[in-house]
Amino acid sequence: MKLLCSLASPYARCVRTLIRYLGINDIEEVLVNPMENTAQLLDVNPLGQIPCLITNDGVPIFDSEVIMRYLDTELGAQEMFGGQPYNWVLQCQYSMIKGLIDSAVKLRQEQMREEEGVRSAFWTSRFEQALLRGLMQMEHQSVITQTTIQAPQLALICLLDYVDFRHPELDWRKVAPATAIWFSEMRDLPAFVETRPQ
Repeated sequence: MKLLCSLASPYARCVRTLIRYLGINDIEEVLVNPMENTAQLLDVNPLGQIPCLITNDGVPIFDSEVIMRYLDTELGAQEMFGGQPYNWVLQCQYSMIKGLIDSAVKLRQEQMREEEGVRSAFWTSRFEQALLRGLMQMEHQSVITQTTIQAPQLALICLLDYVDFRHPELDWRKVAPATAIWFSEMRDLPAFVETRPQ
């Protein structure tokens, strides 16, 4: 199998980390720049987004959550998303963290628009506030009281590393001190160290 990805994308990192966490060894990571709209990417994902997993049968699977669920179902123990019956609390926790990743990426996109002279102060503030509100909410969630890794914990670590990587000016630790302590203890697991954004 091949995974089209980048080393900076938090979506791709969630998948790259899961691959390592599950001990999957036969997926080749192929670095692509989604901004370049290469035929290599567009031929398998017309949306031009990463990550995109290409199975051994040549079937493209895209969207980080879909890929993670596929890998956990086909090659894992089906525990990352709570198994069956669904753990709806876990599903909602994951959805909120995925939404925070969306906000962090959109904030980065706004920063990049500054070079074009069209950065919006309104949207910049909105994305920053969404991130801070969401991380404040993490203080009251079981995500950070768990020492085992499931999809919410994995995504949260990837989010926080991405925020530190792209938004170091955002003082999230001030509003989420318990989350910061949990993060400092969990982020050095090998699967996360090997996939730090760059």
